[in-house]
Amino acid sequence: MGRRNTNRTMDHNSHFFGENGAVEFSLVSALYNEEKSVGQLLAGLDEVFSGTGRSYELVIVDDGSTDGSLQTLKDQIGPIKNLRVVELYKNKGQVAALGAGMSVARGQWIIMMDGDLQHDAENITRFIELSDQGHDLVASYRQTREEKLMRKMITAVSNRLNRYIVGIQIKDFGSAFRMIHSDVVKAITDSQGCVRYNTPEIYKNARNLIEIPITQHRRPYGSSKWSLLDFILFNLDLITASSRLTQIILFISGLGLLTGVALYFMHIFGVFAEVSAISAPVSIAFTSFSLAILAVIWREVIEVMKIAKGVPPFLISAIWSDGVADCDQPVKN
Repeated sequence: MGRRNTNRTMDHNSHFFGENGAVEFSLVSALYNEEKSVGQLLAGLDEVFSGTGRSYELVIVDDGSTDGSLQTLKDQIGPIKNLRVVELYKNKGQVAALGAGMSVARGQWIIMMDGDLQHDAENITRFIELSDQGHDLVASYRQTREEKLMRKMITAVSNRLNRYIVGIQIKDFGSAFRMIHSDVVKAITDSQGCVRYNTPEIYKNARNLIEIPITQHRRPYGSSKWSLLDFILFNLDLITASSRLTQIILFISGLGLLTGVALYFMHIFGVFAEVSAISAPVSIAFTSFSLAILAVIWREVIEVMKIAKGVPPFLISAIWSDGVADCDQPVKN
């Protein structure tokens, strides 16, 4: 898992249960330079969970923050009940950080939530109620978004595209506020015990999925840590996880081949004098498409090689609880 574990072995049972009995709910959230949000986030979570009467833990991942986020989190251990702080060795991005938190979570249910105060902690009670109704995945869709129009439009287009390519009819692929049963999490856990967070695989392996509407608030502090490149790579992960992508590539490749053959014969028989003017941009377009597909394939090959070699997607320096670190030295691979 990219860390030295001094207190326990990481088998499947200890992954989901603590030493003092079962934990029902693990709240997992990843933070990167959110020092101003930490106190309000933890206070809200503590208030909500304390009122449920259910067993829980708060697993907050510091994704290599360069501000005072980590120290602020550690200062809250004790005042905030059942808090565990996962310190990553370096910044690896939100997807990997959530995977790290899910890897050490001990709950029968894992609730994922953003750490920038855009999600309303009160929705957790709705998740818990639905867990008692037989659902193994409770997802959310952003019915109301306090964000810029352009961002809403881009999200709407990407969701429509992902629904078609991935073949999963959900309303919002980008909403990270969801609750997952531990049995579903096993489907994205590798042989080393690392959860390799993958949105399509979660949905594909759920037996009883339900979506609920939420309001996504405007960030009170700072700006989004997601760049355009992060957004593109996230959607590439969604698309490449689909078998329908192969069919689309074969169709476009076949269309390109037929177009090339048709243009060639049109040139031979002189059907159109402008064939050369048509064929040049068409050739450029299909060549560009082929190069893009090769780039995607090569990226996937690299990821598969990392998994085969056992390279972890994250490195955990320490897990802090009650002021004590489970491990204090990163394991480098």
